[in-house]
Amino acid sequence: MIKKAVLVMIFTGFIGLISYAQTGIAKAQAMFIYNFSRLIEWPASYKTGSFVIGILGTGEIISELQTYTTGKRVGTQQIVVKQYKEPGEVDKCHILFVTFAKTKIMGDLTNSMGNKSTLIITEKSGAVDEGSAINFLVIGDKLKFEISEKNATRYGIKYSSKLTEMAYKSY
Repeated sequence: MIKKAVLVMIFTGFIGLISYAQTGIAKAQAMFIYNFSRLIEWPASYKTGSFVIGILGTGEIISELQTYTTGKRVGTQQIVVKQYKEPGEVDKCHILFVTFAKTKIMGDLTNSMGNKSTLIITEKSGAVDEGSAINFLVIGDKLKFEISEKNATRYGIKYSSKLTEMAYKSY
């Protein structure tokens, strides 16, 4: 009986650590995403109306982005966070964060995005090879990101050299 109680306590503590770690990563991702928005030169047609940050999928990142961007702007544009369940739902958005679970449909997503000037951000190793312009990586205990110049250019995204300087380089 005591062993069972100890196992339950350990398991509950482990679940709590996993949840804390996921929330911590989501907070860091939200900060990165907001800062990415300030290092991109958006096409003229994207400089009016709301600045839309979309999330394809579910997770803590949605509430973290909503909290982090409350009251903030990109230039003169008010930030709006939208959630999408399927690639076909994605309309005009500036940044699209694709959750880990949705990266399996990157081919469908990149096809449906066409020539939209949307910065696609993912969180799965190898996702830049599947079409994302920025991909989050956890290295050691730190959140980092890699950038694909080819994919950014493909989507008509012009970004500051500061972004390249901050990006993780595996070589």
